[in-house]
Amino acid sequence: MIRWLFIIGIVVIFAGWQAIHFEEERPLTASDLSYQRAVEVKNEDTVSTLVKPEPLKLTVILKEHYMDGVIETTKKEETIWSMMDFWAQYEGWTVENQQLDQVVFKREVKDISPLTKQQGYFGLTEDGELAVFEGEPEDGKVIEAFKPIPIKPLESRRKTELKSGIKIKNYDHFEQVLKQYSTQGEI
Repeated sequence: MIRWLFIIGIVVIFAGWQAIHFEEERPLTASDLSYQRAVEVKNEDTVSTLVKPEPLKLTVILKEHYMDGVIETTKKEETIWSMMDFWAQYEGWTVENQQLDQVVFKREVKDISPLTKQQGYFGLTEDGELAVFEGEPEDGKVIEAFKPIPIKPLESRRKTELKSGIKIKNYDHFEQVLKQYSTQGEI
């Protein structure tokens, strides 16, 4: 009889263990899933994020440094939705200065400026310096001056050319004239 009580006790324990174990691993059903998600109320002590939900607005300043000494500056406002797209747009430019709401880019341009192509003349300043003028040398404004060149060793034809002004046609012509007169006085 003690044997039967012992066997019945083991069967009850085993059955209880199976019932508990079966309840833990039963698969989820549709009635177990909630269609509403729980929303946690944020505490007022939360840290604010530095990421703004709206697009970033920046002032972009572009400085193009031309070979004739002219620096063209363009200022524009940009709305930035993606920083990757923004940086890709200015590939080839160098950041000169960056602030919270402004970025200054610069770029060296291997050409003469559009202003010099339209109105540029080589000439001599009153001090005897070879210079690039905006307009003819008599009434033009000096854009870029170079080292003084000795006027006396110049041929009279070259002096006359420089006094009346040599129209700058393109970058190759600009370089040619610089080399031509640099042999006279090492510009």
